[in-house]
Amino acid sequence: MIKELEVQQYAAIRPLLEGMGRNPVIEGVIDGNNRGRIFADHAQAPTAAFVWAKNEMFYLLGAGGEQSKGFNGQLEHFIIQTIKPLALADGEDYFNMEIPSYPCWQSTIDSYFRNQLNRGERVPFIFRRDQFQLRRLANTASLASGYELRAIDRIAIEMDTERTMTKEILKFWESIEQFMSMGIGYCVMKGHEVVGTCLSVFVSGDDYEIGINTYNTEHRGKGLATAMAMHFITACLHRGGVPHWTTESFRLDSIAIANKLGFEQLPNYPVYYHSFEELL
Repeated sequence: MIKELEVQQYAAIRPLLEGMGRNPVIEGVIDGNNRGRIFADHAQAPTAAFVWAKNEMFYLLGAGGEQSKGFNGQLEHFIIQTIKPLALADGEDYFNMEIPSYPCWQSTIDSYFRNQLNRGERVPFIFRRDQFQLRRLANTASLASGYELRAIDRIAIEMDTERTMTKEILKFWESIEQFMSMGIGYCVMKGHEVVGTCLSVFVSGDDYEIGINTYNTEHRGKGLATAMAMHFITACLHRGGVPHWTTESFRLDSIAIANKLGFEQLPNYPVYYHSFEELL
């Protein structure tokens, strides 16, 4: 049986995260810091869980064995009947799912899904502070004329007449106030137009997951994303935090920026995806 947990019950799934390392996306949902929902087979001592980190990823957690066989068998129907309409109403077009650190799930995932899921690759990184400091000292380039880099604060948000920053923040946070209290963000503006943002999309303790966007192709290739990320990481370190960066294998620009900023690229791992509209 699949049941939704109450926020105060989210911590019950922590034993399922053992051996994963720090994951500020999942942990940010468990902590109640970021938008998400958690479903499990049991509220007290779950053997399997399904975490929906809003506008980011779905995570299937558990050992994938006999104990959670009933949960596994119900999962696809549950996604189609319950998750799909909610996700589409929330503006999420694609079902993207990771199965962290459990090869037994990955080898048998086809047996649980009638729909054939596509398989892609995620690219994780680990932050190397010494490398970042070297890269920061070496990077003396300034922004091109007409662009201004600003911290995301209330003044910047008020200047944003198109509400680009507000919309981006509220994809991951319940309120602007909560983001201001716990998050970090930088933007690049051209006049009153927000052309890019770099913000903490998920936060847990001292761990900050980076989300970065340059919204129009005409502004790309000008070093804006690198500049935003560099200021973000500096602010994160000043707080005593640890920045996290994960992207998809086809996002070559994102991979290049992470490498440029002192992140060490780790081995890719699988992600499963499918259009919600075509999940039947």
